[in-house]
Amino acid sequence: MLDLKKTLVASALLSSCLLATTGASAAPYKTTAGQQTVAAGSIGGSWFVISTALFDLYGKNIEGLTYNIVPGGGVSNPISVQGGKATVGMGYTTNLFAAYNGLPPNKEKMPDLRAIFSLNVSSLLHPFILASAPVKSFEEIVARKYPLKVDTGSRGTGGELAAQRAMAANGASYENIKAWGGSVTHSAYREAAGRMVDGHIEAFINDDIINSPTYKELVLSRDMRIMSLSQKSIDQLASEFGYGKAVIPANTYKGQTQDVTTISQTHALFTHKDVPADLVYAMTKLAFENKAALVAVHPIFRDMDPAKGSQGLPIPLHPGAERYYREIGVIK
Repeated sequence: MLDLKKTLVASALLSSCLLATTGASAAPYKTTAGQQTVAAGSIGGSWFVISTALFDLYGKNIEGLTYNIVPGGGVSNPISVQGGKATVGMGYTTNLFAAYNGLPPNKEKMPDLRAIFSLNVSSLLHPFILASAPVKSFEEIVARKYPLKVDTGSRGTGGELAAQRAMAANGASYENIKAWGGSVTHSAYREAAGRMVDGHIEAFINDDIINSPTYKELVLSRDMRIMSLSQKSIDQLASEFGYGKAVIPANTYKGQTQDVTTISQTHALFTHKDVPADLVYAMTKLAFENKAALVAVHPIFRDMDPAKGSQGLPIPLHPGAERYYREIGVIK
């Protein structure tokens, strides 16, 4: 049985232990900014663990900082920060670009969003399907009009939106699946994975970094296949929405003998323009200067690089982050 709750708790405990030594002496930074609300991801997903690791670090090194971390998603987090329900958020660059410019699924522009740093790593869409399912690919699902039971994660998340778009581009839209007698459900990240292990659904389509703890445990708990997206659909998704073109190399996961072609999107930390510059400066500097401790909590931090932290961001930099990049010579 897949116990993702234990995985999350273990990650959070490891975060606290590894980062505790960083703030053992007097905190080097101070703030009077008040409580910060951090819009993360689904409980059990990478964003929740990432946010916990970062703000454990910040809380021990920034005197006066208080915070709470709340579930969120790639689509909803920009809305929360723009609307004042959160002050900091995790985001995908694709969703931040759409939010800032008022592109679908957003109804208006969100001009107050500001970037802090790119994590310089991407999440790839993983279309998992049980090996026991009578279909092996999107082409077979469409050709047979197969009544697939699929979960694509919580509504309002970047992974769910990517799954929805990818399925539609491959002919298996939500509407088609339901018309063929199948079902599309939207569970929280770890719940969806658990439902697949228990056999309540046949497919789980969402995104995360390659070899995320959830995905590694998933393939060890049940025999799985990972379905490729067609090259035509990948080109379409890249052109229309800005997704990256990606490959999950063969033998990345148990039972995966061939490369899987898919799409990707890059992770970033962002905030509101009115969050004080001194706080954002401290957050930016602390993250890059404590990379080793962060990597010990979650592998997603492994590719963090101050030289690339300001690159590829589709929204303006926050002045506090910009100050750090100028100090180290990344921005002239």
